[in-house]
Amino acid sequence: MMRILAVDDDPVILDLLTGCLTENDNYELTCCESSEEALDIMQESNQPFDSFLLDIMMPGINGISLCEMIRDVPYYRAVPIIMITASKEPAMMQRAFDAGATDFLCKPLDGVELSARINSASMLNASLLREREAQHTLAEMTQMMQIRFDEDFDLDVSACSDVSALENYLLRLPSGCFSMSLFSISVDGARGIYRAVKAPAFRRQMEQVARASVHSLEGMRFHLAYAGSGRFIGVVMSRARLNTASMAERMRAHLQENWDGKGMNGGLAPSLQVHSVTEQRLWSGLSASNKLREYLQGWDPLHGLARHDEDNLFAQLETAIDDDR
Repeated sequence: MMRILAVDDDPVILDLLTGCLTENDNYELTCCESSEEALDIMQESNQPFDSFLLDIMMPGINGISLCEMIRDVPYYRAVPIIMITASKEPAMMQRAFDAGATDFLCKPLDGVELSARINSASMLNASLLREREAQHTLAEMTQMMQIRFDEDFDLDVSACSDVSALENYLLRLPSGCFSMSLFSISVDGARGIYRAVKAPAFRRQMEQVARASVHSLEGMRFHLAYAGSGRFIGVVMSRARLNTASMAERMRAHLQENWDGKGMNGGLAPSLQVHSVTEQRLWSGLSASNKLREYLQGWDPLHGLARHDEDNLFAQLETAIDDDR
């Protein structure tokens, strides 16, 4: 059963959708007349939705803004979002695509076209599900293998990708300049942690840091990537300057509350450093991608900590877990 949330302030459109998308056709349709109501339904729902139908022109929060808000929810980063509009204005359609829209339906709605677009969305959703399952299986297999310290391996964390995926996103941005903050996150003593534990434990710890990072960015439009060597890079799309000190504090609090020291002999959560890559605020997608790549190439993985200091720092830990290796 495909769960669909439809948002339109026109009751005629909602009646048409209700008539076309029935349980007999394996659809579970929820309708509402405003973005505000849709956000309440999403928050209160016990099960996530598989697809969204959004009218662009609505009073209050319009469909494009709602689309952005939906994409800000980690689970909904890739689900199909179909926009409903009476306008074919290219600029409006581009804004919707920039906000994360998957497809368009033009008013007046045609029942055959509606079914075709929903079927396409259904197939896309099924494909995404298979991909998530395949990635989960691959992650389990990868955890059994040794990983390099500097490897930017995939983490099983929603909203955290690898560096290539982040670069691809930036390079696909439309031409022009965008307000964004470029930032980095590094795990203090990461090399010592890597040498002290098995590959699955190191991966789990990086995943916990990734989850804390995503938590600290909640409510923002961001893209985060693991770059290897216990470091992350990312961008926040916003006119407001990113407060890295506040972000670091939220990460620290989240790790303290949720840290799992399995495979580390119950070790404490690591210390983190959060920095702005640059004070520059306006970037094209290409220039932002180049700047992050330049930053990674010039980054010292030890972050100023001498190797013998790391050895001393983790010597007791290595001894404590040696029997478990």
